[in-house]
Amino acid sequence: MSGTGSNPLRQLFADRGFRLGVGLAIVVAIPMAVLFYFQFRSLNDLEKTSAVVLRQLSSDTAESLTQTIEDYLRRPQISVLLKVPQARSEPLDLAWIDPVFGDGLKESPFVDAFFIWTERGPRGDAWLRYDHESLTLPESALQSRFREDQLFGARLLPRIQSLVKLRMAIVAFTEVIDGRKYYVQAQLRFESFARQRLTSVVALVVDAEKLRQEFIPTLLRERMNNVQQPVGFPPLEVAVLQEDGSRIFESDELRSDDVPVDERSFAIIFFDKELLEFAAPYEEQREIWGLRTGYGPNTIPEIVSASTRPQKALMVVLAGAIGLGVFLVAGAAAREVRVAELKSNFVASVSHDLKTPLALIQLFAETLELGRVRTPDRAMEYYRIINGEAKKLTRFIENILDFSRMEAGLRPYRMEPADLGEALTKVLARVSNQFEQGRFVLTTSIAPGLPRVMADEGATEQAIENLVANAMKYSGDDRRIEIGARSDLGHVVISIRDHGVGIHRREQGRIFRKFYRVQRELGGGPQGTGLGLAIVEHTMRGHGGSVRVESEPDHGSTFSLHFPIPGENAFEPTLVELAR
Repeated sequence: MSGTGSNPLRQLFADRGFRLGVGLAIVVAIPMAVLFYFQFRSLNDLEKTSAVVLRQLSSDTAESLTQTIEDYLRRPQISVLLKVPQARSEPLDLAWIDPVFGDGLKESPFVDAFFIWTERGPRGDAWLRYDHESLTLPESALQSRFREDQLFGARLLPRIQSLVKLRMAIVAFTEVIDGRKYYVQAQLRFESFARQRLTSVVALVVDAEKLRQEFIPTLLRERMNNVQQPVGFPPLEVAVLQEDGSRIFESDELRSDDVPVDERSFAIIFFDKELLEFAAPYEEQREIWGLRTGYGPNTIPEIVSASTRPQKALMVVLAGAIGLGVFLVAGAAAREVRVAELKSNFVASVSHDLKTPLALIQLFAETLELGRVRTPDRAMEYYRIINGEAKKLTRFIENILDFSRMEAGLRPYRMEPADLGEALTKVLARVSNQFEQGRFVLTTSIAPGLPRVMADEGATEQAIENLVANAMKYSGDDRRIEIGARSDLGHVVISIRDHGVGIHRREQGRIFRKFYRVQRELGGGPQGTGLGLAIVEHTMRGHGGSVRVESEPDHGSTFSLHFPIPGENAFEPTLVELAR
């Protein structure tokens, strides 16, 4: 278990499994890269086309809605004010004017009332009102349908007469009457082309609050229902804002962070924009409202990017799945290659590990048999060597047999209450000769009164002995070994620490694999079958515990076995079962 090799990169490329994986990756990656390249180009083109469509839809909708509002507001000017000629108002021809005003209110319900005034005729100098209430009266009651409105007349007529000096045919202003704001527009009729003397007025008033809260929102909702919303994208949203920025209409719950795509403005006037130069005093009185369209809080590039994101994500997932498949196939092939190599090395290691102790046993047995030992002390030493090598051989064979049973799933564990302190003491007693022969300095620390755990005593001792053997094998020149047992966080922990060659961090996750042996520099160091730690890891999993390693190259290793401490009643079923 020595440190890193002399050239990790060279070792990597020398690995036949790695070369196989690289070859498969190249074979698959080139055509897939070409396919994904053209697919991504197609998605980018789709994003550009979608962006154009969304911008065009927003622009066309903003333009159409603005034009709709302007047409809606100027309708009474065309259908009523301009339709009533001066000859019908001087004197008043109420029978002719009645259907004109009636149709005007039906076509333009946002108009609160029409007014007419003239200085000539039977009802001359009276400010007559025609509103939605007038439509409820019978047509025969013509005089009642045109009723005098002194309140509005007292406010509006003087205001209009004061504007005569401007000599404009159209006047537009706002007036507050009874606490409500009204938009007022009047068509002025003069005695002559000099426009010095006012003779009649045809006017309309619009309740500003009703226009803001009822009529404009109703009109826009009807129009928005006819807008074909984009498929697969956020809906187009519309908001109308007053001059102060407050919203009087929104097609959805727009938030303050919504991003406008198009903005238009329109004046609250009730005649054609081309007539602005003939109207007064529009510059001071008119309001400018804004119409804004957008697709929510995201910009169009963000929206179209989000629409193609699932396809791109799918392509990434597909690429990942293909890469993972190649990786798994290459990994499986590489593992088969490595397993074949490991098995070959395993056979060589088994032959070596069997031959060495057998040769020693045979050598010292023949020496004793031929009577070449001159002193009893020397003979006892030979006996200890023979006994130690026999035990080593026995442990080696038991490891192979246990591993075979584990591979076949036939390795049972007979669980019974066990004192791990005693088990550790037994193991140390069995390997004491090996400590002496290797001149190891052993330090033990077994905490008194360790809790009993459920364990298979034989398997546990074998796991501990395997770790102790590893510590001796890889101690290097520093012969210190520290072994301890303690209770820690619900576990009994047995730790074996050496100060030898250590294990690199990148290999610590692999040392518990079967046949695996840490790469040693220049191929030197102790040999082995690579089964000892695999058996330890299997044993600890069978006991519901774990084996952990902490190591640094050239600073030694610490292996620890963590056995869970059972609850108070955990021993009872086991004892009954064993007794049965």
